[in-house]
Amino acid sequence: MTYLPFVDGLRAVAILAVVAYHALPWALPGGFAGVDVFFVISGFLITRFIAAEMVDGSFSLQRFFVRRARRLMPAALVCFIVVSILSAFILLPDTYWYFGRSLLAAILMYANIFFYNTGGYFTAPSLEKPLLHTWSLSVEDQFYLTWPLLLLFLLPRLSRRALLATGGVLLAASLLYAEFMIIKDPEFSFFLLPTRAWELLAGALIALAAPAFAMPKPAAEVLSAAGGAAILASFAVLSPEAHFPGLGALPACLGTAAIIATGLHQPTLVSRALAWKPAVFVGLISYSLYLWHWPLISLVSYQLERQMSVVEAVAVVAASFAVAVLSWRYVERPFRARHGAHAEAAGGFSASDIWFVRVTLAGIVCVMGIAGVLKAGKGLPQRFDANVRTVLEQMVTGNPLRGQCDDYQNIFKNDNDCNFGRKKQASESYDVALFGDSMADHWGPLVASFASDKNLSGRQVTNGGCGLLFGVKIPAWPLAKSRECSFYQKEAEKFITANPGLKLAVVSGFWEKWLGRIEHPEQKLDVPVAMSAVERSGASAARFDKVLRDTIEVFTQRGIKVLLIGQIPTYVTLPVRCIVGAMRTSGDAAACGMTQAAAEAQLTRSDAALLRAASANPGVSVSLPSQFMCQKAYCSPLLDGTLLYKNGGHVNRFGATALRKFVVFPSLL
Repeated sequence: MTYLPFVDGLRAVAILAVVAYHALPWALPGGFAGVDVFFVISGFLITRFIAAEMVDGSFSLQRFFVRRARRLMPAALVCFIVVSILSAFILLPDTYWYFGRSLLAAILMYANIFFYNTGGYFTAPSLEKPLLHTWSLSVEDQFYLTWPLLLLFLLPRLSRRALLATGGVLLAASLLYAEFMIIKDPEFSFFLLPTRAWELLAGALIALAAPAFAMPKPAAEVLSAAGGAAILASFAVLSPEAHFPGLGALPACLGTAAIIATGLHQPTLVSRALAWKPAVFVGLISYSLYLWHWPLISLVSYQLERQMSVVEAVAVVAASFAVAVLSWRYVERPFRARHGAHAEAAGGFSASDIWFVRVTLAGIVCVMGIAGVLKAGKGLPQRFDANVRTVLEQMVTGNPLRGQCDDYQNIFKNDNDCNFGRKKQASESYDVALFGDSMADHWGPLVASFASDKNLSGRQVTNGGCGLLFGVKIPAWPLAKSRECSFYQKEAEKFITANPGLKLAVVSGFWEKWLGRIEHPEQKLDVPVAMSAVERSGASAARFDKVLRDTIEVFTQRGIKVLLIGQIPTYVTLPVRCIVGAMRTSGDAAACGMTQAAAEAQLTRSDAALLRAASANPGVSVSLPSQFMCQKAYCSPLLDGTLLYKNGGHVNRFGATALRKFVVFPSLL
């Protein structure tokens, strides 16, 4: 069990890639694959130690778990407690409440499951999740809880060849499952152990087959160099839009395995370079650096309400390194030293182990208590005055019907809950219906208010992430979403047919997104394209105009009037902290919003397309939020003291109701 310094150097490569990607995503677009390098290394090291102890008969499951806890828990507990305190001064109540939930998931080792259920890794709101990075730690923890048990069962019963074959089958099954789930549910494939296990197993198989990797030096040099090139290429070529993890993670994982396998028996140029002392040192502090860098990046970005500049990113990364060195020196190392490991043994534990377990359990209980307070206290809004609390309470509201009514599968379900305005009788048609994606859903309270005033029966017919555009394959991503949108089209058309008395269809959505995808299907989804001056002015959108015209005619040919509601001005990050600061200092919260010119530039193309559609068909009317949400020089996120937005791209329930007075509904007489 000789020490392999080049493995720590490989850790350094992995952590530097991850930190670079998190700090400046554009600088190293595939840096997130550093986590895959970590997975292979972890699988190798854990299996190497376990197999060696099992072979000589000294393996103890109790000691293994205590050893893992000594390695991981002290630094994690200190980090979690400090970040919880820092977050109290920075995070707003809704985000702090979510932080509390993620804190509980992280300390109980199910963070990957939690983040799978509550949001993605690559989306903008990830900056509001200071513990998002703990998903990978939970994957490893879950592997540590299962793989040793399996080895304990298999190792005494199988030959080395049979054991390797069994591991190979498990690896192949996990990789195939990851490929299958990328199509069906990409977030599942990204976050969960069954689709990530193959990466850890790749390292495990290297450890189990170590004697087989003795090879001529020229071959080892070539293979290790190819491995290094595969890792670096992954960092440079991969992007959040890539086919990943699955086969997309294979080059980085195989490259890592190749470097480890070739470096086990003889030094190569790559392994000697990785054994460079500064690289080894970065590898030694890599766990603490991984723990600390993302919370600091997340909290600073949240405070700034934007991505960091290069100078800011360098400063935060430097601070992360400094904190990581302190954590490694004064937290990791002291607890990893097992003084008196075999003295005063009690039930397999040494005296120092028993002391460590007690202290660790107390720390876990402390962290769980903090998480419980944040969850039960809804993020502790008492930290703010009454006026600010009112605005923050408005922000977290949404369309109350969305949970039961959004999604194509609910279009013909939950009628009692999804009926707004006048109650529709079983034999009647709905009078009004709301169609579109989540940017249509957020108008639900507005349309419901209109229906109640006019004594009309209304129904929500929306599907988040799917625009209502008939006669075209919705260019949604991934493929599973595209299929979902196709189902939405079909079910929406069935709804129209099933309601021959429908008088008004309110249609809204993320118009700029759908226009861009339809006008430029040859481009990567949502990647900015070089537009001509005519396109920028909104004067030309021939493909989208035809799709919108065909969609409208599905309604108007049946005598149904159509109200098109334009897209709201959107923010990458809603400037809530700016608004709160303005309220606290009696400043002008309108200045926190975007300028009217910026909003008009953002929405020129889609607004012009909607106006063209309305002018071409007398059964169509249009209301444009870019006109009535922008007053004077700014598009203020506030209107008469009411916060309009729920997040950067949606209005909240109070905002939708407050904007009702600006939306002109057609006469239905």
